[in-house]
Amino acid sequence: MFNNLFSKIMGSYLLIPVLILLSLLIILPNYLEDYFFKAKEIELLRKGEMAVRLIKQGDYNHYNKVDNFLGSLEKLLDTSLIVIDQEGEIINQGMQMRGMMRRPGMNRMHGPMMHNRMHPNLSKDMSKRIMNFQEELEKVLSGKRTSFRGEIEMLKQPIIGVGIPLYTSNKRMALFLISPLSGLQETVIKVRNLTLRVTLIAVLLALILGYFISKGITRPILEMKRQAQKMARGDYQVQIDNLPKDEIGELGKSFNYLSNKLEANIEELSREKQRMHEMLTSMAEGVLGVGSDKKILLANPRFKEIFEMNEEIIGKSFIGFVNQKLMGLIDEVLITEQELKEEFSWDDKIIVAHAAPIRERNSKLWGIIILVRDVTEVRKLDEMRRLFVANVSHELKTPLTAIRGYLEAILDGIVDEVQLQSEYLTRVLSETNRMTRLVQEILNLARLQSGQIEFNLEKFKLLDLVNKVVRNLERKLEDRNVSVEGNPELIIKSDQDKLEEVLVNLLSNAIKFTPKDGKIKIKVEDEDRIKLRVIDNGIGISKSELPYIWERFHQVDRARTPEEEGTGLGLAIVKEIVEGLEGEVDVDSKEGVGSEFIVTL
Repeated sequence: MFNNLFSKIMGSYLLIPVLILLSLLIILPNYLEDYFFKAKEIELLRKGEMAVRLIKQGDYNHYNKVDNFLGSLEKLLDTSLIVIDQEGEIINQGMQMRGMMRRPGMNRMHGPMMHNRMHPNLSKDMSKRIMNFQEELEKVLSGKRTSFRGEIEMLKQPIIGVGIPLYTSNKRMALFLISPLSGLQETVIKVRNLTLRVTLIAVLLALILGYFISKGITRPILEMKRQAQKMARGDYQVQIDNLPKDEIGELGKSFNYLSNKLEANIEELSREKQRMHEMLTSMAEGVLGVGSDKKILLANPRFKEIFEMNEEIIGKSFIGFVNQKLMGLIDEVLITEQELKEEFSWDDKIIVAHAAPIRERNSKLWGIIILVRDVTEVRKLDEMRRLFVANVSHELKTPLTAIRGYLEAILDGIVDEVQLQSEYLTRVLSETNRMTRLVQEILNLARLQSGQIEFNLEKFKLLDLVNKVVRNLERKLEDRNVSVEGNPELIIKSDQDKLEEVLVNLLSNAIKFTPKDGKIKIKVEDEDRIKLRVIDNGIGISKSELPYIWERFHQVDRARTPEEEGTGLGLAIVKEIVEGLEGEVDVDSKEGVGSEFIVTL
């Protein structure tokens, strides 16, 4: 019943006044009844003492005198008087008592008694029938005062009375003052009814007042409860309005402040979490977080990419989800609680893993964080750098050695003929030009790979460019049959100089590896994309060499090359230029049949 704050407050507001009023309803009528009865007893005793004094002062030995005096005294005192002797016989009674006996229905029943005016010959039995307080009579006749409540047996009427000893010259008697209780009882009943009505009204008012007070107290509390439930669902933009100016209002203000601070803190945490997520997502390294219970706490996309994971692994044990080497590294860090680093191979990849423990403030191990790097490309680049240095050194060493030999022969006087010296110097110049060309191509390739070269796009006729390149290489073509096919009106938008360099390299290679009387075809196709094909029927390229022809300084077997040596950088430059123009280059070759290079733009 009282399972919420409203009912508890309402109950407390209602219970206290109800208990008080119920107590008054029970106690007050009884208290008033006792008070009225006590006051009546005191009044009757006072009047009785006055009556005794007046009786003693007069001479009332004759019945008629006593009767008349009591009648007058009753009027004076407004109380019924009865005098009883020590034998228990009613000596006399006042007019009021006789009036009470004359009520309707009493004449028929006690008519003789009424008319004999209660003469002394009234029997004891008749006195007992009129009055039913024998014990009180004995107390009074023994000289004691007494008060009592009872009823007149013949009238069945409740009364209150007092008894006072009355002594005459030679008699001991009892004077009783009798007053009916009907008036007092009516007053008590009225007071009880009034108290009951007041109680009901007070309970109703307490109910109404308690309802509004309870509502006033619980409304902001219930509002706080509703807003707290919204906060629990993630809505932190909650405010409580119309707060009272009391402690509950202060609590509501604190709640609003807490809501604002919590919203700000949650937003800050969200931003921090988002920043952390962005950092982890954008990292080139893989990151794996593992708890002390060996369950995966986090794994960024790069980690999944390195180990080719597609399923969700957060919250699962790392056992079975990671490489055996990495599992061993994690176990070792969990045991030793020390930073460890390891390099291992996995699926043609070279992986470097760095694992470090994560501790709580009390230095207890909480988990570990693993940073994983795929260094395969780095290792390849290192190898390529090593090979590049070796190749450059080799390519430069040969012409430098030849130049040195020729110059030493001239300086030492071994060659003294002018014609022979001129021939040697011509060879020196040729080797020097070769080194210059090599250095220039190395620089061009480096600029292309670093993005330092800008492409100047312009519109031009592609077939005109092809014919220009053929004319420029006409001396090298000699007896080789060259044909050009394509739409002469085809206009493209590209870098004309860079595309010319591509054509020169491809056509030079075709000339170099195609014997005399061989055929070279340059074909331009205009489909969805423009394709430039350079086809020859030369010596071709073996399958084993095809994957490497785009690498720097790669050259086919020199014993199979009838022409002069190249730098080995031509096709690498072609690939970089075509990719810079957002195109593609490919090759289709068969040893002993010929080759076809396809440039798609």
